[in-house]
Amino acid sequence: MVGFGPQDMSDDYDEYHYEEDEQVSRPRDAKVDEAKRVLLSEYFPEKGTGVYYGRQLEIWLERTLFHWITKKALNELVKEGRIGFMAVQAGHHKAHFYYPRRHRYPRMQINKTLSLIAEFSDHKFTRALGHYGELLADSGFANIGFRILQRKVKEVGGKRWTKTNHDLDRLIQRDGERYGVEIKNQLGYIDQTEFQTKLAMCGHLGIRPMFITRMMPKSYNYEVYKAGGFSLILENQHYPLMADDLAKRVREHLQLPVLSISQLPDTALYRFEEWHAKQLERWRKER
Repeated sequence: MVGFGPQDMSDDYDEYHYEEDEQVSRPRDAKVDEAKRVLLSEYFPEKGTGVYYGRQLEIWLERTLFHWITKKALNELVKEGRIGFMAVQAGHHKAHFYYPRRHRYPRMQINKTLSLIAEFSDHKFTRALGHYGELLADSGFANIGFRILQRKVKEVGGKRWTKTNHDLDRLIQRDGERYGVEIKNQLGYIDQTEFQTKLAMCGHLGIRPMFITRMMPKSYNYEVYKAGGFSLILENQHYPLMADDLAKRVREHLQLPVLSISQLPDTALYRFEEWHAKQLERWRKER
């Protein structure tokens, strides 16, 4: 797992808010062409028989390509008629599948995946995942000496956020420094508008931002760094222990980064603690 603060920025770096049906208003990036080449050569060769769930490809390529780049590349390939596409209802979620254009029987492979997607995208389960992510963070904060001051935070020290109806998951404090914490236990990125809003909230409330996520784009991490905050990147989505069987099936069948754990690994929040201690000395000198 990775954490990003000022000293980390040179390093390489929802779901349960599914973004597959969103129209992401971003300008076209030259990286889209690179993504198209990778997708065609590695996943959609002319005589290939692989069928892929859209979120799979976004995550598998995220080390080198942002999720929205992969998504745009897939959309363009579909419009150009170079790959096949099928949107299929999986419970409450419409799952997007992609396959080589000449694949004759993609539906047989899709059917094997639909029940699994419906299971992990069920509304009750996704809410449970969000709650569980918060429980893991709360336990971790206690282990490294950070005090939780508030939950569902809209007001700090007499300052109140009124521009939107958003709140921050936690307000924590140690050594006189307060952080507004947003926790996202989901496969995809935090929504861009929500990210910008939460960052603005922290600035308005006079607290340092902290985001705990499975993954975020480098550009988001850099914005957090510029605001004097920290991004804790966990790399895996975390299921409760009672969902261990589901986590195993998701890993094995879809090869998605999900784990069933009882607490965050020691190295996760300790990385935040170490960063906090180093920055504390600098902040005190600046005052």
